[in-house]
Amino acid sequence: MISVGIDVSKEKSTICILKPYGEIVSKPFEVCHTEKELSELTSMLLRLNDDVRVVMEATGIYHLPVLCYLKEKGLFVAVVNPFEMKEYRCQGLRRVKTDKQDAVTISNYGIDHWYRLKEYEPEESIYAELKLFRSTVPPLYADASGKRVGTDSSFGLYDARD
Repeated sequence: MISVGIDVSKEKSTICILKPYGEIVSKPFEVCHTEKELSELTSMLLRLNDDVRVVMEATGIYHLPVLCYLKEKGLFVAVVNPFEMKEYRCQGLRRVKTDKQDAVTISNYGIDHWYRLKEYEPEESIYAELKLFRSTVPPLYADASGKRVGTDSSFGLYDARD
């Protein structure tokens, strides 16, 4: 039983690898989101002689490249809701918030919730299509006078006042 906690940020991730009872397999270290470094991380995880589960917090879009890479290599990856992770983080007395400490906390979460962890499954195609459609619709914005302006179904502008 090995839990790999990954604290993901925009261009790099901090990783901590733990066994039960706080046994440290690897102290927190950083990995850039490059093919080479993710490949080295994957190789290291696949060499571990135990059941390995990777746990990361959902971070909008930043976690997606790491998630996809690890899933393509056949690793178990669980993506945890940030609110759930915040609740877990607040259970202790320490309020330290660094990338290294977050990676340790995420890894401990994996150990504590080992049997409840759900492996990430890609979204069904309809949800992916809806997300793509949503990204093509122009956002609401305010013009120079501060008047709220939006878009209609033909993407023309209209006054969005109440």
